[in-house]
Amino acid sequence: MKRKEEAYLLEWYRNPYRKPLLIQGARQVGKSTLVRMFCQKNNLQLVEVNFEQNQTLQTLFASNDPIKIIQSLEILQNVKIDAEKTVLFLDEIQANPAAILSLRYFFEKVPALAVIAAGSLLEFALEQYKLSMPVGRIEYFFMGPMHFEEFLEAVGADQLLSYLQTYSLGEEIPQVIHEKALEHLRTYYLLGGMPEVIRVYRETRSLREANKIKYSILNTYRDDFAKYQTRIDNSKLQEVFDKLGSTVGKKIKYVELLPQDRSTVTDRILTLFEYARILYRTYHSSANNLPLKTEINQKYSKGILLDIGLYLTLQGLSIADIVQDKGLFFSCQGALAEQFIGQHLLYSQPGYMNPELYYWNREKAQSNAEVDFLIQQGNTLLPIEVKSGKTGTLKSLHVFMETKQCSMALRFSTNTPVVETVKSPLPKSDYRYTLVTLPLYLVGQTRRLMKTALGK
Repeated sequence: MKRKEEAYLLEWYRNPYRKPLLIQGARQVGKSTLVRMFCQKNNLQLVEVNFEQNQTLQTLFASNDPIKIIQSLEILQNVKIDAEKTVLFLDEIQANPAAILSLRYFFEKVPALAVIAAGSLLEFALEQYKLSMPVGRIEYFFMGPMHFEEFLEAVGADQLLSYLQTYSLGEEIPQVIHEKALEHLRTYYLLGGMPEVIRVYRETRSLREANKIKYSILNTYRDDFAKYQTRIDNSKLQEVFDKLGSTVGKKIKYVELLPQDRSTVTDRILTLFEYARILYRTYHSSANNLPLKTEINQKYSKGILLDIGLYLTLQGLSIADIVQDKGLFFSCQGALAEQFIGQHLLYSQPGYMNPELYYWNREKAQSNAEVDFLIQQGNTLLPIEVKSGKTGTLKSLHVFMETKQCSMALRFSTNTPVVETVKSPLPKSDYRYTLVTLPLYLVGQTRRLMKTALGK
């Protein structure tokens, strides 16, 4: 199945000034498969080392001598490594901290050899062994699950995908196409974007078979808890893990996750899940200026999980239950829509940027307000509201737009696209701004379409 990250790998490989590339992402998002596919499609020799499967190589990489390492790998794998035509792939590098440090020496002494490393629990190794990354000697690349548009290509909806990728604001989307896109969107909600889940669905067309894979992935994450035990009690990790779905679209309240423990313990556990890239915390930003990160308040955060399909499963909503009782699906549709948009916006920036996302809230007696997401589009602040259906009030958005004097906002819903001038209905207000409404399934085109709308 094609991944958009392939284009970035090719760009990296062709760069004469490239550095060793470190791919970070949660388990089973497809890091290893991506590298193998890339080498196969570009006729490159792949020399792969998996440190979880082969721990005997730890002493070899501790030498920090890349020439010696290459010679030893040639003997062990019975290959001849040509630096001009080979990719050395160091998988699960967090299992061998010495290999992390060796990356700088590959860059300094064998720059012609393309080296890719991948890890899913890298931050744990860095913390446990008190290591520091070889600053200035490596490049980072962040990878998440398959996007909705990648799902469309995987299931053979090529013409719909092409239509979405070339759609321009102002064009009317025919209702039959709109309904077809929403149908695919609902299937993606149920499956999510984990590659093995989509592969099984593509091959069997069985939602139930795909559902088994989601449970297997969650159990794999639970097995990883043993690696955290030196840091926190396993039962507490399990308790918070089972409640992660409750953080989606809501302010995280530590007392609801671990009622009997101090907030510092709960915060530490959430940080561990962030390290594993199972959870992302979106923080409140005052949004008075750009960049948004400079004005965050860490007391206010909401959760976004790695994947919408895993979110459903973690909530105890199996595909079989939802297919039989559609009311279950619609009962959590608000959180589903926010999860779907959130996980796509996290990875809407170039892959070398660490995924980050923000929101805005105001807590006042009888006057609370919240804008679901804030992103930076060029040098412009763009507030984003997410609606699970066709309608919904925009009171919070009106408050934000007038308070921050913003000229354009984006709303996702199940409506077809609209660009309109909106007058704030707030008392004693005549503030006007441009509101762009996009259907949820166009989230992958957010950056392109909003660049056009903003004229930037």
